[in-house]
Amino acid sequence: MEEAQISYLFFVGIDLSKSYFDASIVNDSGKKLAYKRFKNQKEAYFMFLKWVVKTTKGQRDILFCMEHTGIYGRLLQHFLQDHQLSLWIESGLQIKRSQGIQRGKNDKVDSFRIAVYAQEKGNKAEITPDYDSNLEQMHDLLTTRNRILSAYNALRTAQEELKPFTKVSYQIVKKVQRQALNGLKASLKEVEKAMDELINQNPAWHKNLNLATSVKGIGKITALWILIYTRNFDKQFNARKLAAFVGVAPYQHSSGSSVDRGTHISNLAHISLKSLLHMAAMSAIRYNPMIKKYYKRKKAEGKKGLLVMNNIKNKLIHTMMAVIRSNNPFDPHFQHQLIAA
Repeated sequence: MEEAQISYLFFVGIDLSKSYFDASIVNDSGKKLAYKRFKNQKEAYFMFLKWVVKTTKGQRDILFCMEHTGIYGRLLQHFLQDHQLSLWIESGLQIKRSQGIQRGKNDKVDSFRIAVYAQEKGNKAEITPDYDSNLEQMHDLLTTRNRILSAYNALRTAQEELKPFTKVSYQIVKKVQRQALNGLKASLKEVEKAMDELINQNPAWHKNLNLATSVKGIGKITALWILIYTRNFDKQFNARKLAAFVGVAPYQHSSGSSVDRGTHISNLAHISLKSLLHMAAMSAIRYNPMIKKYYKRKKAEGKKGLLVMNNIKNKLIHTMMAVIRSNNPFDPHFQHQLIAA
């Protein structure tokens, strides 16, 4: 993400929902200038922009800010970026925590709070990079894959739980669900085929995915999700920044001479990506000889399991990013020196 270099004069806070969005405008001193609600559809975006231009008297030094809302905000993001406007898509939790204890909540109030947040933090705003249609498509395919797998596992688990207790019901349910399970299997193959086709259309993705998955423990799906969130391992995402984003980077927790709790990880984390990295760490302990040796050594030293697992996740991130930056596949001999430390 790019750090803002402009001194903005106006700030537009946007609170999105599926059907509509609320917008508030404040000036550079935090004074509220206007509020209005619009439909969340392309036709209304032109009315929204016209309203902003009228309120700000045609000024261009405007920062638009909204929370991450998934697909609900996608069309508005496209519209604003197509018009070359400065857009900052920020974590809703980050905005909420920055404002302390708040009483009362509604869409109008939320849009104003987002605008004030943008005004107060505008000099540190990280302008959201222009959207990439291919990355969005891969995100949608991965999300669809997750849903298919969840549906398949839910049906299969419920079916198998019957087996030890009632064989008659088990056979009936197995027969009834056979077509559904086969259909889900076929859908899974189709979505994975579409994913592979999209990867093959993007040679830079293909190269970086091969490099990332050369690190034992990092699988294709984990690498794909990281590719999406780092915009194909963009140089602005170094290992430390990615570790912080995932929630595995250690931070010092101390104050003066009376508080010293050592290092801790932050609760601010991307939960699904952190979960994938946990599975990657489990795989690395089994199949990556150096990680396996490191894990056993730390456990023998009496280190807590969660601490060791977090360290392994961190090492996997740093190793993967080093492989990407060097443009060379995983080298177990070099890795041995890195992990032995």
